Amino acid sequence: MGLIPEHIIGEIRERSDIVAVIGQHVKLRKAGHNHKGLCPFHQEKTPSFNVNADKGFFYCFGCQKKGDIFTFVMELEGRSFVEAAESLAGRIGVLIPNERTSSDLQRSQRSRRGEMLKVSALARDFYRDALARTEGRRARDYLSKRGISAEISERFALGFAPDEWGELGDHLRKQGASVAAATAAGLLIPRKSGSGTYDRFRDRVMCPVMNSAGDCVGFSGRRLVDKAEQNNDGKTGAKYINSPESDLYKKSRLLFGLNLARDGFRERGRAILVEGNFDVIHMHQAGFNETIAPLGTALTDQQATRIRRMVESVVLLFDGDDAGRKATLKSLQVLLGANLEVRIATLPPGIDPDDLIRTNGQEALAEILNRAQPGVEFFIDNAWVKAGTSAHGRAGAMLEAADVLRSVPDAAKRDLLVGQFALALGTDDATLRRHLRAALVSARQSSRRSPSEEERSYQADNSAKIKESIAEPPKLELEIIAILADHPKLIEKADELNVFSFLTDTRLQDMYSALREGRPMLSESTDISPDIAKRILKGDYASIESPENTLKKLVSRLVSRPERDTLPDLQRQAELARRRGDMETARTLVRKILMIRKQVD
Repeated sequence: MGLIPEHIIGEIRERSDIVAVIGQHVKLRKAGHNHKGLCPFHQEKTPSFNVNADKGFFYCFGCQKKGDIFTFVMELEGRSFVEAAESLAGRIGVLIPNERTSSDLQRSQRSRRGEMLKVSALARDFYRDALARTEGRRARDYLSKRGISAEISERFALGFAPDEWGELGDHLRKQGASVAAATAAGLLIPRKSGSGTYDRFRDRVMCPVMNSAGDCVGFSGRRLVDKAEQNNDGKTGAKYINSPESDLYKKSRLLFGLNLARDGFRERGRAILVEGNFDVIHMHQAGFNETIAPLGTALTDQQATRIRRMVESVVLLFDGDDAGRKATLKSLQVLLGANLEVRIATLPPGIDPDDLIRTNGQEALAEILNRAQPGVEFFIDNAWVKAGTSAHGRAGAMLEAADVLRSVPDAAKRDLLVGQFALALGTDDATLRRHLRAALVSARQSSRRSPSEEERSYQADNSAKIKESIAEPPKLELEIIAILADHPKLIEKADELNVFSFLTDTRLQDMYSALREGRPMLSESTDISPDIAKRILKGDYASIESPENTLKKLVSRLVSRPERDTLPDLQRQAELARRRGDMETARTLVRKILMIRKQVD
């Protein structure tokens, strides 16, 4: 779908009843010209969420969320603008034209999608009914053995696919459903010889996969027996079988449990990401209803973007074994790339959430989640352990660190993390930056795009001059130069306060000297990046009431940095601890060093 014409957007907005749409999610009552209710975007006891039908606008006085009907659907259901527009258009019968296709073809495609949704819903109901019948006893016993209650089974609409080749297909035909649509949705498979179809899912516990709007778009079927079974092609049946890719089922965009987790996101301000469907089910049963999972594959950029539309913080809860660690680090990269705040909680090796809850209770799991480490700190600890004392281990850890760092989209944040990682790995910034540059270039080449200007400059030189030009100056020093840029007359007061002696960044020293001599601040500092120059010259301090007092406060904070002098000694102690194999002491010292750096920088 390309850009939606403005007149179509206008028609959707004009014809949609914002009160009716929002009223499906929020209990609204009339309050003067507005409608009022409890905000769906944050926890509150007193209604502060207002909907103005005349203006087609909503606003929350509590959390300041606001927007029109498109914004509401996008925010609440985690949809893109086009997806929100399509959903709203479908409610009111507006056809969204596509300049690349004919109207007849588009109607045919929409009709086909509608038929696929219909047969998927019929299949979901068939599987649920089969679970309740006599033939579903083995599946019920399996769910009971795994500790899944009837209530949570109903909530997730769990079902059972009978151990028959054509029972679902026969049922769909009796219901007058389209066999073509059922085949397109992956529920039925055409026979290779002769005519007819057979059921894809047989003798499996069925987990319906819902989109964010609650529509059934596919299935994940778990084998009941832990032994090889033969399907129609003579191949060994897998433990899990998922629906094939289709117009409905795009596993790179879907997340299991997402439709049931939105309330949990809002209540707790986070998402919990686990590895599998049954992990999600057990977590919801234990009260952690903000839990979701990818569909049997590694987390994708599209899934992370969908999460980011609904919540800003994610806790990764994976096994503590090697496979779980690899999955954690891969997911960390993707989530950092989506600019999400990431915390990581690890389970003991070989233990899943259900095992922990059964053995130690729900409180034990809550404690693990509450102790979750910030993602970067977790990675530093793991990179440190993996590096060990060997040169080979350190080299591997640096490559892994560079791979994680390249996922951070914000250049300033990425640059700050370089220093933290370099310190943790016992190397200098320049070495890690070199690996980071290689990782950035490799990523760009693998995506078959031309290198950016930044990456070309990374490739061009590894000199100290380039290293400093991409480094972030200490924040306090940068702020002092910025206030002097906005109030040049304060240079005399700055001299009285002996500011120059506290500046450690040579570029800022050059700028200070130029200002003191009455020359333009950038006349000497040719190594200043455009980004840093923009931050200094953008006028943040131009309108403050008392520039001199602000300068004094900044200088006072700059002067109170004696902790900086302890850094070399602490770094030596950390290195000695590493060499003698005392990794716990080394990690403690590194955390202290990072804390001091954060305070003084």
